[in-house]
Amino acid sequence: MNIDAIVRLVLMLGIPAFMMWRGYKKMSEEERNEVKTDFTSKRFIFTGGLVALSWVLLLLEPIFEMTWMKTVGTALISIGVMVGIVLIWLNAPSKRKALLKIIPLLILFPIFLWANY
Repeated sequence: MNIDAIVRLVLMLGIPAFMMWRGYKKMSEEERNEVKTDFTSKRFIFTGGLVALSWVLLLLEPIFEMTWMKTVGTALISIGVMVGIVLIWLNAPSKRKALLKIIPLLILFPIFLWANY
């Protein structure tokens, strides 16, 4: 078992999850309902949800040493980033602002893929 991978998993998922849970508990009932509707929207599921799921798979892959987790994680993050780029482009009030958001994604995505493999 890879101890470094377990520590990385706890630091990158455990601490943020605990902080989000604590923040959720402090919210009013109205704010909790808003969070629930935001997290169950199709837009979130196909962008942030896929990226988060792929991040979990990529963090779990060194622990269990299953290469399919890396492949599925990379495919999911690819789909999530591409859907996010399309949604940014379609929902932007000006295409110039959309390009300012899309260009960093297009630069960072190949770097991520190169570092992952």
